[in-house]
Amino acid sequence: MTETRAYTPGSFAALTGLGRLAAKRAAMAEASHPPIGEIVMVDGRRVHVHCQGSGRPLILLHGAGGNLRDFTFDLAGRMARTNTVYAFDRPGHGYTDTLHNHGESPKEQAEMLHKAAIALGIPDALICGFSLGGVVALAWALAEPGFVRGLLLLGAVSHPWPGGVGLTYTLAANTITSPFLVPLVAAFPPETLVRNTLTSVFQPNQPPEGYLDYIGAGLSLRAHSIRANARQVARLRPHVVEMAKRYAELNIPVEILHGVEDRSVYAALHAANLSRVAPNSRYTLLPGVGHSPHHHAKPEVLAALARLNTLRG
Repeated sequence: MTETRAYTPGSFAALTGLGRLAAKRAAMAEASHPPIGEIVMVDGRRVHVHCQGSGRPLILLHGAGGNLRDFTFDLAGRMARTNTVYAFDRPGHGYTDTLHNHGESPKEQAEMLHKAAIALGIPDALICGFSLGGVVALAWALAEPGFVRGLLLLGAVSHPWPGGVGLTYTLAANTITSPFLVPLVAAFPPETLVRNTLTSVFQPNQPPEGYLDYIGAGLSLRAHSIRANARQVARLRPHVVEMAKRYAELNIPVEILHGVEDRSVYAALHAANLSRVAPNSRYTLLPGVGHSPHHHAKPEVLAALARLNTLRG
């Protein structure tokens, strides 16, 4: 049966107007927060990566709705004292292009970023993934065991969760509701949206001073970024179900750090279960820390990196 949509001339005009305003806001966001790294071309698509430091290669992967600035705000510079640090924008985020319009799987994201890493001349690397970036790091390790020499997982998604992903993600990913909802949010983002989101993610901690201005939240509120993020999140669970069956194959050191107070990605469901099946894992619970170990548990994160640097995966 062919799907039809009853778009009236008025709705087309409204969407056109919203699209123009959303495009204007996107241009402003990009002007205020331009790329801070280099662009690597992979199969005709852009991959944005920021590199600093020297030593053993370390790749950083940000979470859902973020960009590489989440790491370069502070932690990447500290890590660069001991490692050559490559912070990537994942597909559809920051200045990295999407692969397609169906929500890239963790494996597809890992494949794209792996090609970029090879183009950069990286022979092998440790990979640090935060939140959804953690499951991409796991997918990378499963797909390229000779390249990934160790994992540093921070508040990482790793296992299937009960229920769905929230109404906003579902509507923004849906082919029927997305054409109306996404331009509306991109054109008229609620003033409290970003602050409320950060408060929810960081609780019970607070975002670091200067973080909101630095991160470039407007980049995440561009229409194409909203869609890409929503599609990846909305379609993630089936991929995680299959990935979780293979974690016993990980024959590399895996450092798992997770905040006790994390209410976005629950430690008992993800980190604890991963630590039971990944044979060479070390699990560190962080009291008083929410979904932000890379901001509020930096000494513990750096200590875990130091342990990985002494090991050979």
